[in-house]
Amino acid sequence: MKKVLKCPGICLDKFLDCAFRAIIEAKLDLVDKDEALDALWEYLVNIDYEVKLLEKRINTSKTTEEGTT
Repeated sequence: MKKVLKCPGICLDKFLDCAFRAIIEAKLDLVDKDEALDALWEYLVNIDYEVKLLEKRINTSKTTEEGTT
């Protein structure tokens, strides 16, 4: 039986690490390819969410800086 992929983190770096690990383990046939694709989709959704949060923080920061100058 092949192992199940899990990602222990909730930050952008961790999701990227998990995504690369899923690809490598699928290529080495250590996990089921469908399991790896499902995991990759989940990681991509989480990465997208984290990037949107970063964009929001950056835009908020720029707005605050522009308001003080």
